[in-house]
Amino acid sequence: MSADSLLTETNFRLELNSFWDSILEIEPIADGLAFTMPCAYPDGWQITLELKQKTPKGFLLTDQGKTLSWLTARGHNIATEAMRAHLKRYRAEHFMEEENGVLYRWLTVPLEPADIHVFAEGLAAIARLEILHEVRPAEANIADNLVQRTFKDAQLEPTRHHKLSITKDRSVTVDYFVNEKRPLAVQLIKTKSDISGTMEKWGFRWHELKKAYTGLAPIMLYDRNTQVIDAYSRHIGESECELFCGYDETDRIHSVLESIR
Repeated sequence: MSADSLLTETNFRLELNSFWDSILEIEPIADGLAFTMPCAYPDGWQITLELKQKTPKGFLLTDQGKTLSWLTARGHNIATEAMRAHLKRYRAEHFMEEENGVLYRWLTVPLEPADIHVFAEGLAAIARLEILHEVRPAEANIADNLVQRTFKDAQLEPTRHHKLSITKDRSVTVDYFVNEKRPLAVQLIKTKSDISGTMEKWGFRWHELKKAYTGLAPIMLYDRNTQVIDAYSRHIGESECELFCGYDETDRIHSVLESIR
């Protein structure tokens, strides 16, 4: 049988449908459904949406605030004039609105799957604004500077923005990585909002990464002056990380750095 004979419209449609069906996950939630889409954020994690019925014929489609918090968690200032202009354009192109950091769209029956797909594409496009240097905060990053000095004092040279592979097709970028007797990864919590959502994502990532990297010592650091860490977020951090503390608690950080040699 030749290769050409395998490439038929019917076979190709079956292969695509099989793939799309395999990555679709749907779970019931209060007043609606949570489900994954066949598109992802730049770090490879699938976009998850919620669809809730608010009126007999009205449904609210949202990203639960994950997209903008994804950007802010990477140090982006979404309040700059440049970023506001980009966000306004993408929202208009993909028919979405924003309120308190949540991107959403109202849908009516009969529901059009194409509307949901366009919304998800808009979220992916907004997340890719991370490549724009002009939207990064201009002020010096005090936390980063102190972490770098802590590594220098410990005579360690970490790799910045290092990619760690979870699977063949999925990777996670961490702020700092050191490959000593025990590998060590450091991630700064940069978001000022949705800290619990950020910690849920990283808790799952650390859990998976520790399976892929034997002895991995994760460290997550936050700003004790400006970030409020709730009990749930702290539980995740202390359960999944070797150390979860303020970036200025250098004695505690040094103790972990010494232990990995």
